[in-house]
Amino acid sequence: MARPFGVIGIDLGTDTIKAVLLGVFPGEDVPRVLGVAAATSQGMRRGNVLEPSVTAQSLMQALDLLAKSTELKTRRHYVGIGGVGLGCQKAHGLVAISRADGEVSPEDAKRAIAASEASLQRTQNRDILHRIPLIYRIDNDTTAHDPIGLSGIKLEAETLFITAFSQNTKAVLKLIDEARCDAEELIANPYALSYSVLSKREKEAGVMALDIGASTTSLIIFEEGLPYSLEIIPLGSGHITNDIATGFQIGIDEAEKLKINYGAIGNITSSNKKDDLVYGNYSKRKLSDIIEARLSDIFELVEKHLKKVGRAGLLPSGIVLTGGGANLPGIIDFVKNYLMLPTRITSVENIGGFKDKVNNPTWSAAVGIAMIGLSRKGNSTIFRGAPNKLLKWFRAFLP
Repeated sequence: MARPFGVIGIDLGTDTIKAVLLGVFPGEDVPRVLGVAAATSQGMRRGNVLEPSVTAQSLMQALDLLAKSTELKTRRHYVGIGGVGLGCQKAHGLVAISRADGEVSPEDAKRAIAASEASLQRTQNRDILHRIPLIYRIDNDTTAHDPIGLSGIKLEAETLFITAFSQNTKAVLKLIDEARCDAEELIANPYALSYSVLSKREKEAGVMALDIGASTTSLIIFEEGLPYSLEIIPLGSGHITNDIATGFQIGIDEAEKLKINYGAIGNITSSNKKDDLVYGNYSKRKLSDIIEARLSDIFELVEKHLKKVGRAGLLPSGIVLTGGGANLPGIIDFVKNYLMLPTRITSVENIGGFKDKVNNPTWSAAVGIAMIGLSRKGNSTIFRGAPNKLLKWFRAFLP
């Protein structure tokens, strides 16, 4: 059998570093999961790298485990970046169409995007990860998602820029180099979710992917097939664990087990019966109240963002939950009732191979990052995307 084209997607999570190897065999359209590996993450907080040398050891451990689990060897690594500090901005750029006959060329479109980047505000100490053209306007009259071949005098581009704090970007690049990982691109984790868990139909109608991680909750909204807004909330499922530990006066490890094994949300009736107790003298009702209180804090901020961007209750495809927090029993009904939107837990579709190994919401980001990596193979018809020059540019400034 011919060897596949393979890439590795890396999710630098606060609790766990995950690596997924995806491959596409010649003549096939659906990528296969060829291997997965995970290692306990060290040196990170709220999705940001604080100690690059320490985190590099965790990444090396994950990559070593992955290398032992598969026969396919590849140096094509794509690394996800997340945590507090990710954000997005929209900007407009206007240029004159260069050709004498007024026909818009690919170079004109690139110049319009560059002009919109030049008009960005508040970019100090921030790096651009993705440049996503949303709409083009020709002579303030004709609008199009693809202006190539149309005619006019002036071309305007509205572009969405996904950015990250420069300090975190440089720390990620440092750990990548120390881990001897030849990464080709940094990918914003929320954006990667759109490749792994959102369908084309959902993105066209209007949908939000909500990733409840250990220390942060990230969200990205899509409309008309394009990203509309992105936000990082500095609360996650780890805060629920901390609340349980405080409320029950137990250790963190015990609190995590209690959350996973007994942490049902809602539909709990008060009872003094012995079988209602799940730990010591505390009841299921007590546990449920602790979890719901912290979830209310998280989704109050989610709702605030939806209102800010004018999309509260206005996403026909609703909410797609992912991340470790999506595994909480009863969370679908909680989110439906809180945000008044249809809700489902993510599942990775259109993928083969060892699919069962990534059949958990915690793997969604790593799979999406790898899928973006596959899209960078020439002019692939499977995915869409455009690489950036961030890694090569910044490596020139590393010590």
